[in-house]
Amino acid sequence: MNLPELDMAWLELPRDKAGFVRRECPRCQRSFKTRPSRHDAGMLQRLLAGYFPFENLHEAYTAEELPAWHCLYCGHRALPDAWLTPEQSAHVEQMARAWANHVRYEQLAYVQRTLAHNPRPTFVSVAPEPLPRPLPPDEELLRTLPMVCCGDEVQAQWEWDQPMVCPRCGAHHGGLSGRQQVQLEFVRE
Repeated sequence: MNLPELDMAWLELPRDKAGFVRRECPRCQRSFKTRPSRHDAGMLQRLLAGYFPFENLHEAYTAEELPAWHCLYCGHRALPDAWLTPEQSAHVEQMARAWANHVRYEQLAYVQRTLAHNPRPTFVSVAPEPLPRPLPPDEELLRTLPMVCCGDEVQAQWEWDQPMVCPRCGAHHGGLSGRQQVQLEFVRE
């Protein structure tokens, strides 16, 4: 039996040139960036399973618990899927619905491919639209700051000059405003 070639698509959160992923606080709606997390794939899988009607939900959810994250600015705590930007969330939903259409098409097209076994189908399958293109890379440059508690870096809005909260562990950091300047003197000998 010859099966049609299926479209392949990857779903991942877009990164900027430095490898950071944009997050948005569900409470204050401010955006910041973090390095990709090992929990991003599990979070995306859980979101897809919520939109994908053909999946057995108990098989789709990852076995590991997803840790809550904190807002860099207001400290709000929520699960990883709450930190998607509206564009990221819409893209995940669009991708899930497109994949569902492709699965539905393959299920219906099976009858056409096996007409010798069932010469009188009662429907005609219509090919779905192509899968959505990936989101473009994030181009906005934010200010990179160290989070010494976790040995990680984050990117914050340039104008933010208040204390910050580590997105991973929730530790409060004061004095990371970025507006402080270091003066270096070079002595010629």
